[in-house]
Amino acid sequence: MVSDPKRPTDSSQGGNGQSLSVEQQLERLRATLGGQSLGDVYLRRVRRRTLLRRGLGVAAGAACVGGVLTGPDLLSGDLRADIRTRHGETQQLALGARSTATLAPCSAITFAAGGGRSAFTLLHGTVLVESRPDAASPFVQVATRAGTIRARAGDFMVQRDDGRTIVTAHDDALAVMPMRGPQMTLPASHAIDLEPDGPRERAIDWGLATSWRNGMLIVENGTLGEVVTGLAPYCRGSLYITPRAARIRASGVFSLNDTARSLLQLEEIFPVSVRHLPFGVVTINAMT
Repeated sequence: MVSDPKRPTDSSQGGNGQSLSVEQQLERLRATLGGQSLGDVYLRRVRRRTLLRRGLGVAAGAACVGGVLTGPDLLSGDLRADIRTRHGETQQLALGARSTATLAPCSAITFAAGGGRSAFTLLHGTVLVESRPDAASPFVQVATRAGTIRARAGDFMVQRDDGRTIVTAHDDALAVMPMRGPQMTLPASHAIDLEPDGPRERAIDWGLATSWRNGMLIVENGTLGEVVTGLAPYCRGSLYITPRAARIRASGVFSLNDTARSLLQLEEIFPVSVRHLPFGVVTINAMT
């Protein structure tokens, strides 16, 4: 069963009504997880929350903590962004007279100095480009840490998350220039992983790959880890899935507009338990 998804009050209390220290709260969370680690990042967030409240007061602290807990949209790379989106937010922008880019939630880009909008760097997240060349912008170029993609026409998508860089071509070939290795051409209806193990090309279904534009996450013969990765930018809190649960094979259609329902769906279909913990953390554990 899914526990009550409502967030607790800011002041956690013990059985005698006294407020618990942050270390006591952490011990309680560890016990709830059955000895599983919450991870260093989450623990730092908890301690930062306490420091903010002590230094700024409850009202100011709560405002700052909300930003700290949102995760991907406040990564260090995001601080350099010219345009960024937050959880559940998409944004479309013009790159030229006819070309556009659509940023998925928790994405960040920065434009090249003096290069206009037709050349930019994807710092984090996902961008879908509809390239329609004109005299002023004959191509669109997207740079990432793993390499650069250039398109004269056609639609393509670039994803940069969790140490992976994936490039997907729709209806025209792309010029891909990896940071390591020779330039290559990615055929239409194919995707390539530039990280972490080098180029790996495969055929794709463009409709499935871009289903997020319609508020859906469609996974075919994937894993629960991939499902959680797809849901995370749309969830206000932080999702934590254990390695064992992440390896469970998964297929399905999940709503990105109603992530609470999607999390319940995981528990109904797969052998996992979903628990809602303090500070907006949701844990997904494999059933024994």
